[in-house]
This record gives sequence, C-alpha cells and structure tokens, in this order.
Amino acid sequence: MASRVLRDVTNYKRSQLADRRQAFEERKAELLTQTQKSSDPIQTLLDGLKKLGLKSTTAQTSNGGFSLSNTSQMLIQSTFDASIPSALPSAWQADLERLLTIQSNKFEYTDLFSRLATEWVDKPNDANLLLGSPFGGDSTAESSDTESFESVQVGREEMYRQRQEWDSFVFTERQTDTDAIEAYLSALFIEPQQKKKVHKTAFDHLHDAFRKWTVTNSTCSSQDVEQAIKAVLSADLLSGRKRDELIALSNAGKGVLTEVADVINMEIANLGDWSWKPSPTPTQMRKQINGKYRVYMNPEIHQALLLQYIGTRFAVSTKAIFMSFLRSKAWPKSAHSSMSSKDHARSAFYLGEKKVNFQNSVLHARREQFKDDFFLTQLPDKIEEVGRDYNASDDSDNEDSDKKSPLEIKQTLLRLATTELMVQRKIYGSFTLCQTDFKWFGPSLPHSTIFTVLSFLGVEDSYIDFFKKYLSMSLVFPQDGPNTEPRTRLCGVPISQTLSDVFGEIILACLDFAVSKATKGRCQLYRFHDDVWFWGQKGDCEVAWEAIKKFTKVMGLALNEEKTGTVHVSDKGEKPSSSLPKGPVRWGFLVLDPVKGRWVVDMVNVDQHIAEMRLQFAQCRSVFSYVQAWNSYMGRFLGNNFGHPANCLGIEHLDMVFSTFKYI
Repeated sequence: MASRVLRDVTNYKRSQLADRRQAFEERKAELLTQTQKSSDPIQTLLDGLKKLGLKSTTAQTSNGGFSLSNTSQMLIQSTFDASIPSALPSAWQADLERLLTIQSNKFEYTDLFSRLATEWVDKPNDANLLLGSPFGGDSTAESSDTESFESVQVGREEMYRQRQEWDSFVFTERQTDTDAIEAYLSALFIEPQQKKKVHKTAFDHLHDAFRKWTVTNSTCSSQDVEQAIKAVLSADLLSGRKRDELIALSNAGKGVLTEVADVINMEIANLGDWSWKPSPTPTQMRKQINGKYRVYMNPEIHQALLLQYIGTRFAVSTKAIFMSFLRSKAWPKSAHSSMSSKDHARSAFYLGEKKVNFQNSVLHARREQFKDDFFLTQLPDKIEEVGRDYNASDDSDNEDSDKKSPLEIKQTLLRLATTELMVQRKIYGSFTLCQTDFKWFGPSLPHSTIFTVLSFLGVEDSYIDFFKKYLSMSLVFPQDGPNTEPRTRLCGVPISQTLSDVFGEIILACLDFAVSKATKGRCQLYRFHDDVWFWGQKGDCEVAWEAIKKFTKVMGLALNEEKTGTVHVSDKGEKPSSSLPKGPVRWGFLVLDPVKGRWVVDMVNVDQHIAEMRLQFAQCRSVFSYVQAWNSYMGRFLGNNFGHPANCLGIEHLDMVFSTFKYI
C-alpha cells in the first residue's frame, strides 16, 4: 500500500514538475534571445529574472564583490563611477546567466530523483516481492532490498528449514525438573548460616521486593500510552496495516490516547480474566541482514500496548531489585587477592596514604562498567526509557537515551576484552578468554523453568497465572493457508516484547550470580542477553565454565557449540585447559589469534560475505536498491563488524581493516 501511495505521489509531482520545467525553459530561451538583442543586456536580464521569481538570490558574483540582488544598484553606479572596472559588468552578466543555468539544473536533478524513485517502486527486488507475499513477513524488514532472485529461492528453503526448527522448539512442551531447579536456586541464594540469622538477608530483601510488586499501584495515563506506542514501534513488533494504524494513533491527540488508557486500566483491573483476543494471533517470519529468520507475533494494537505497559513496569522493578542485590554483600566482589595488614602498612609508608583509595582502582572501574553496561542490559532503568533491542541493526541507535546502544555495547565488549588481555598478560603472563551462547535461547526457554524461577524469587501467583496465559498463546501462520489449524505455544518466549526480555534476563541474572559466587568474584559474565563472555586466569575460567554447564543442565537449556570457544594466550608456554570448550573466539569478522595475542580478520568469513554481496548487488533492479544495499553492507555492516578504531586495538588493526576493505 505504501508503494502505491509513493508511486501516485511521485507521478503527480513529476507531472507538475514537467509543466513548470517546460514553462521555465521557454521563458529562459526567450529571455536569452532578448538579452542578445538588447542594448542594455544586464538590465534586460535583471528584469527577466525578476519575472521568473529569481530576483531574491543571495549567490555571490564570480569576483566575490557583491550579491546579485544588489546588481541593479551597482549597474546604475557604474555609469558614473570611474572606480568600477569596465570588465565588471560583463562578470555580472555572466553570473546572472549562470542563475538561469542553475535553475535548469535544479529541474533536471529533481526530475532525475523522481525517475529514480519511480524506478525503485516499479522494480522492487524479488526479495521485496517475497517479503510482501504470504511466504514472507514485513516489507519493511531491513534486508528486503538486498536479496537476489536466486537467493530468494535458496532463502525460501532456508526459511522453511528454520521454521521447522522453530516449530520443533515452540510447539513441543519441554518439562524440566522443578524440584532440582528449586534446590539449585536455594543452594545458590540461601547460605546455610543465613537460616540461623534473625535479620533479613540480601535474598530476603530481593524476595520481599518481588512479592510486593504489582502493576495496579498506578493508573495508566495518555502519556503512558504514548510511551508504550513509542516502545512498540521501536521494537518493530507490528507490521503492515497494524503498524500504520499505530503510527496514526500516536498522532491522534490526547483525547484518543486517554480512551486507550481507560481500556488498559479496565484490562488491568480484571487481569485475572485476561486472555488473548482475538485468538489465534497471526505470526510471521522476517529475515535479518545476517541471513537468519526470526518469528514475530502480530497481535492487536490494544493487546500490544497493554503488554508493553505491564512489561515495562515489571522490567524496571526487576532491574532495580537485582541492582540492589548486586550492591549487597551477598554478591562476591573480590576480584583480586585482598591486601594483608602488612601490605596496607607498606602501601601507606611508601605512598603516603593511610587508606587505599578504592575509587581510583582498576577493580572499581571494572565493577562500574559491569554494572552500567553488562548487567541486565536488556532491561530499562526507568519507565520513560525505550528498551534496547538486542536484535536491532547495528546502525539503530536510541538517541533519546543516555545509555549505550547495542552497537556501542558490542564495541565496548571488544575493547574491554582486548584491554583485559593486555593488562593480565602483563601482570600474570597469561590470559584466558571464553565465549558461548545458548542455542535458540528465546524459543527453547522452558515455561516450567520460567515459572519456577519466578515463584522462587517471590512473584505472586496471580501474576504467574497471567504470565502463563501470556506465554500460552494460540499461533497461526497466515502463509500456511486459510485451513491451517492454530497451535498453542508450549515453550519459549515471543520476540521483541518486554515481558519476554524480563523472563530471559531474570533467569540469566541467576547465572551471573552463580558464576560470580563460584569464582569468588574473580570472574564476571560479560553478557549481552544470551551472548556470554568471561575471562581471567585459566583456573578461574575453569570454575566459571563448570558453573555455566551446571546451570544450563538444571534449567533445561542447551549451549550453542558453534559459538562456543576458548583462547589461551600465554607468554610462559602454558597449554590451554583441557576442561574448557574448544573452538575459536570470534567477534564479528574478527578472530582472536592465540599466538599473536591480538585480533585478526577471518578472511574465510569475509569471502563468504563477498560472494553474497556480489549476488545481491548484481540483482539490484534499481539505482536506489543498489545504493541502499551498498550502504547497508559497506557503510555499516562490514565496518561495524571489523571493530571501530581504538587505542587498545592498535595501529595494526587499522591497517588490517583498510587492507581488508581494499580486498573487498
């Protein structure tokens, strides 16, 4: 529909432009003819330009002396002012004639742009047709103009393959041992000696805070609806007609938004009776620029806004509760060997300080960066904040937030790991870096695990019942045909919804704590959603890895072996640990070289993307499609995945990136 509107508007503009251009060119030719025959050509030009509406120009003359709007006065002065060179009026005439040429060029370039826009609309790539068909998703998906005819056929097969794998997770109930999960969490959060104490522990405060949480302590207002609309649009949850309607709703005014807020308040007042309406919920697959497909729900607008309103409040409260727990004594913070009293005395004697200033230490900097950039990073700090989309494209930054964007966090992770490598290698002579992530984390997250963890942390049963209804939605893929039977989700969480982010982050926050506790604070998980990195000395990493494997088994999850690896850099000739996972450590197009101890470009990966780029560029059917594909790959995707320049990466990194771009 948007394509038809754009085509109609562009054609109308071209028609109007053609009439104006023809009229101007006729007047221009007539004016130039009159100028050649006139005894006062400059005055003739001035009068003609005035009739054409070009009299108010502020362009400068070629001699740089006067603005052309003053040429008439200067022309009069030149008749009696001997200080004005005789050649100057000729320059004025040339500049006046140049105005006519400039206006002609404007018409020409405007027409060129209109023709390019028309070409772009009339000749969409086959990927556009696919994404707009029953086999695809939203035509606004960011890779919609970077497909080829051949890759559409291959892409369709890949889409079906990923769809089958997604179905195998989502529509199969995965039961976990809830007793084992409770026992694991009890051993993790509740120390034996704490049971004998009278005063409240840090976990008691956490449990009480979750138990007291409610969404009914505030009333939804028109401003809340406006914020929910902004968040839903930012998450790119809705598509097509519903997205257009949501945009229109955001501009409807306070009165309409107040009516929507009233509906949300009524739903919240009767949350126990809530259900998905209408049911089933339509679902679609959308292709990302990295070639993977993701499955998006397309609920009704009022349902999306209600869930966003509840999800935001639960997310903000969850982050505040866990932040308090992070700052408590229960969370191990000793990432170094504590100084003895003798060490303190020697430090005070030689440095002249009675007390070591912890605020200026590397340890303090580590803790602050972990807290600000990597702990529960998916969740907002405040109601007004739009959450950071883990699946967002690399160039999508939230300018309204003072928090780092997903792109900035990924770049920070690269720089932090590189800096830690340099520091620990200098101090200890060795460094171990591990990475992993969870296989199909969102679709594979067992519902029994979610509800057991929520219950253990203290969330009220009434809200857990609501969350059960939320996750047990009936789904249908419209592209499967009108007679397709709806299927009930039995596992996993829907993508691009704040409530789903909360469930995932709550469970993974338990993993953060488990690793920190097992290593006595010497290893922290630097995590962006389910992408997990940790580093340090080999022995600490071995302990952290065992904690991760235990957590994964108990929670009913699985690690992605393709994205799991370890690199051990040693100046002492140490061998890598046999208990840590095998495989390379990758960041974008970079891979960590254990011999050189620095990041190098993975040329095999680059060659694969070059082949894909050739195929896609060759099949671009319009200039705009080619430009958009070029900007997506060369302007953002490749540059971001080579790593932004940084002091820790060194000049060798820049030289390597430049040579790789030249190779591409």
